[in-house]
Amino acid sequence: MKRPRTTRRMRGLRSIAARTFSAMALLAVGAGSAHADAPKPGAISVSGLADFYLGINFRAPSPAAPLALSGGGTVGIDNVGRSFDINDRLPSLSLFEVDLTRNQGKGIPFGITATLTAGDTARIVHANEPGGTGAWQTIQQLYITRAVNIMHHSVTFDFGDFVTPFGQEVIESSGNDEYSRSFGFQYAIPFYHFGLRATTAITPQVSAYAALVNGWNNIADDNFAKSGILQFTWTPNSLFTGVLGWMGGNEGTGEYGTGIALPGTGYINSNLFEFLPTYQVTPKLKLAGELDYGQGAGTVGPKHLSGYWIDMAGYARYQLSSKSDIAARLEQFEDVAGTGGIGLRTGAPGYTKLREFTLDYEYDFFKGNVITRLEYRHDHASSAFFLAGGGKTTPDQDTLYASAVVKF
Repeated sequence: MKRPRTTRRMRGLRSIAARTFSAMALLAVGAGSAHADAPKPGAISVSGLADFYLGINFRAPSPAAPLALSGGGTVGIDNVGRSFDINDRLPSLSLFEVDLTRNQGKGIPFGITATLTAGDTARIVHANEPGGTGAWQTIQQLYITRAVNIMHHSVTFDFGDFVTPFGQEVIESSGNDEYSRSFGFQYAIPFYHFGLRATTAITPQVSAYAALVNGWNNIADDNFAKSGILQFTWTPNSLFTGVLGWMGGNEGTGEYGTGIALPGTGYINSNLFEFLPTYQVTPKLKLAGELDYGQGAGTVGPKHLSGYWIDMAGYARYQLSSKSDIAARLEQFEDVAGTGGIGLRTGAPGYTKLREFTLDYEYDFFKGNVITRLEYRHDHASSAFFLAGGGKTTPDQDTLYASAVVKF
């Protein structure tokens, strides 16, 4: 029977409980416990996926908008505003991913996690990387893990490159309810961080996440400033999960791109606040939401810039059978320019409002190892934000896409 999808991974936060349990189990093993579910010390696991899609944008956008990559090169974007489903009428490999993990033990006093990637998604995720897209696009995650016992609490420390804990959606489409990502995923929150993080269960219902990182989307630090992350997850019962998070610090190219913040020319002091509720209404129906508020202000080169952004999204998923589901998302994103007149997230002048409605049908094969989806999506903007044919722009775009993710 298909496993009910009660909650999603929330790009790292959903793994807190799993990592904390593993840490507790490893500590118990070190103390001589014979817990039946304890992870095997030194065990290595390998998994992965390949993500394919084909679809049509009814606006027939042409030519593609060039997305500049750090260190040189571009990626053509037909579907402006989309994260990874960027190509119109072209069979595409969005992502090829291999995940490698090794538990701590057997001579190595820490665990190791590596997520290796290729495809358009890998390049886009690292498009703003100050160290260069080409240098880092194959490494989505690479970090070491050490579990320690502090004041009778198991605390898991990770150091290295890891995906962000923000958002209801993740980089891998198979981890989401819809195939395309929201505007909030694209504009409101980071993709990844480099630094040190710690997670622990404060009580059986409350978990904490704290991190000190280089900033948004930067393995190589471009301004020698650090950013902090704090998040708390509340799970009062098996049906509801609430997450409250904050990130703040001086940010540069990793967050804003070279169009706003060239490396070494200054910084924008930025703050991000987020609330993520998830409620399993019935065994078949899940509802979720995302509320993000971000703001920034600072001097970059000769210009002082400021602005704020807001994202509001609602999600619903209903399990039709053991192999099929339907899911919907409704969202509004706003990018509001302040001093300087440029929206900090979209780069568009003045005020930009983006709205979208997405509807997915999913059918799984081979015990969930092949996930297929058919998705319709309508996007609307307050101005001519999207591409149309002949180099024109339009405030609307509609897409119909089929996708398949093969997991191994």
